[in-house]
Amino acid sequence: MKLFISFPDQSKSFCAGVEYGKLYDRMEKGETHVTNDGFPVRKENQELLKNTCHKLGYTYSFGAEYYGEWIEFTAFKIQTSKN
Repeated sequence: MKLFISFPDQSKSFCAGVEYGKLYDRMEKGETHVTNDGFPVRKENQELLKNTCHKLGYTYSFGAEYYGEWIEFTAFKIQTSKN
């Protein structure tokens, strides 16, 4: 099989962007619970994820770090009650 689009390198920044884009899409759609499907996220995305959570109304948690490059991430949509 041939790729329709192939990327010229395997840079970490490309991978970090793909990972962030997937998480951003989930938050933009308003999912109540957002994770990286059970995998940690790249530490390069930590500040970007914090800022995104603040802007889109999520509370977040970062957990254990792995190999100095990865960190656990979970976000929950902040729900308000009309009571």
